Amino acid sequence: MAQTQFKQVGKVRVAYEAVGEGAPLILLHGGEGDSGMFKEIMPYLAKSFLTIAYDQRGCGGTTMEDSSDYRLEDLADDAAGFIEALGYEKAHVLGHSAGGLVAQMLAVRSPHRIDKLILESTAPITTFKKTMSDGAIQEHGRRISEGGLVALAEFFTTPEFIAENPGFLDRLSEIRAAVSPEAMAQRLRALQTFDDIDLSRIRTETLAIYAERDQLVARDSFEHMANEVLQNARLEIYPGAGHASVVQFPEGYAKLITAFLEG
Repeated sequence: MAQTQFKQVGKVRVAYEAVGEGAPLILLHGGEGDSGMFKEIMPYLAKSFLTIAYDQRGCGGTTMEDSSDYRLEDLADDAAGFIEALGYEKAHVLGHSAGGLVAQMLAVRSPHRIDKLILESTAPITTFKKTMSDGAIQEHGRRISEGGLVALAEFFTTPEFIAENPGFLDRLSEIRAAVSPEAMAQRLRALQTFDDIDLSRIRTETLAIYAERDQLVARDSFEHMANEVLQNARLEIYPGAGHASVVQFPEGYAKLITAFLEG
């Protein structure tokens, strides 16, 4: 990975890394962790794009002037401000998991900042609160308390993947250590705090990638978003992938993303 750099965006000092050359591609990380979750895929994306991964509020090296609560809209406005602070009119944007919620809100609030949009392993904003209460998050917590790191890793990927890649346990520990429990609780509140939103307003050309074996995001709601709600989206189902798809299959995901962005 490249050396960490910083940009001031309003009251937020954003930590980020940038590799490669070409059109800018902004990566929005998921709920647990920071931009480091993209370290496997960035070298592949950097072959075609200036690939920029930044830490969102409360994550990694990004700091805020105060510790007050914030909203999903604030995370989206941070993303828009970050693109502007980098000196770009617009950029390609990829949102993975919770980063996909930020990307959806960004596409509604600041569509002029997005060239093309990629949504990966993420719930539609409009169903996320239900996702938080329908058992998936509770199952996540149960795995942590009862099954330990191995069971949690299998929940985020697949048992077969963990059997073949035991080193992922260390990666998962590394990813989870990037956010303190206090910051994570604040982040979860923010992801559920937003005004009503109409995703059909998103007209940006979008690639929606669902991980075939995702245990966290419901397939039916993701497919409905891609096929029925978004106005200009193409759905792809990535075979064999779990929720941590960009860590499992970085080269395959990069090929799919690159083909979409260059097409």
